[in-house]
Amino acid sequence: MNFGRSLVWQQSFALLRKECLEIWRDRRAVFTAMITCLLLPTLSIGGIVYAVKNNAEDRLRLALLSREAVPFLERQLAGARLEVKTIQEGAPKALLENGFDLVLEVGDNFNSAFRNLLVPKLYLYMDSSAKGIHEQVSYLQRHLGEFQSIVARQRLIARGVAPQVLIPWQLEVRDVSAPSERGALLLTMMPSMLILGIFVACLGASIDSSAGERERLSLEVLLQQPLAGSQIVLAKVLAVSSIGWLSGLVGIAGMVSVLPLLPLSELGIQYSVSLYAIPVMGLLLLPLSLLVAVAQILLALRSQSFKDAQMQLGLLQIVPLLILFGLDMSKVDLEAPVWQLVPLVGQQQWLKALLVGETISLPLAIAGSLVTLSMAGLCILVGAGALQRERLLGAT
Repeated sequence: MNFGRSLVWQQSFALLRKECLEIWRDRRAVFTAMITCLLLPTLSIGGIVYAVKNNAEDRLRLALLSREAVPFLERQLAGARLEVKTIQEGAPKALLENGFDLVLEVGDNFNSAFRNLLVPKLYLYMDSSAKGIHEQVSYLQRHLGEFQSIVARQRLIARGVAPQVLIPWQLEVRDVSAPSERGALLLTMMPSMLILGIFVACLGASIDSSAGERERLSLEVLLQQPLAGSQIVLAKVLAVSSIGWLSGLVGIAGMVSVLPLLPLSELGIQYSVSLYAIPVMGLLLLPLSLLVAVAQILLALRSQSFKDAQMQLGLLQIVPLLILFGLDMSKVDLEAPVWQLVPLVGQQQWLKALLVGETISLPLAIAGSLVTLSMAGLCILVGAGALQRERLLGAT
């Protein structure tokens, strides 16, 4: 009995070594997998942060078209985002074509009407087809509205009327969300992109170890050996998942290294990763890497050829990402315990919580990981049965 177990372990170890050597010898594929997991999460969040920051800091070029001098209006309009230039003559459309974002035309006799407490006219010209024009118009309207309120209060005071008479209440907006909650909203994409990176990293290896070996007829030779189907599938899964898991670890290291360099604090976002959270994130990705590897191997074995496997699995890579984004945008409470038992969703929620410095439930994390491992084990058994069918080799 002990000799038989020892023989099985020796066969399994030799098979695993053979699968790992075949997968890791392709240095170009390994390098591509690592770079993909490294760049996907960091570039996605970095691009969003800098896009939001640059959009908030973009200066708005405003042409103040007036035949008479209105220095007080120009002073009030000038602000952190407004670059005002007074022009006496010109067509509004031509000014918009010459680099101005908006054109504010002052009506005739504006100064005299303003001094006489009348209502002078202002005309705002814009190009509605320009990018971001509606946000710029809203900003200018808010800026002019604040100045209008100041002038209205001054006129009331000049007539001996308290401004509070026309202000029945004052609305003050207060944000009760914690910085970690605002960070979770933006950092949601990073775990999803990290999970997508694992799918992409396992893609080439899973196709080559299944459909590729079948086309090279090496799978037929392997099946003729005195090995159980579960041994063969398990060795392939462990070899493929090793590259996916290591790529995930590289992605985590990239996130932890890049996030402190981003201007998250300027956007009111809290980013806090403790020392224990980094290895925990790596361990949480291990069961998912096994499930991804075995699922891709099974799908590749069902394909008719190597190219067919590439096409099918390539199209399916985006499906998990769409599911995660769809659940995030829906009103589903993903923090409920039942969702943390669902593969992909549970890993995403745990990674998101750890990125913003929150704690995760250890029993739920263990239970969710066991569910993921159980599904991977079930898929291994399904693959072992499939390898016994002669039609897999007859598909070539």
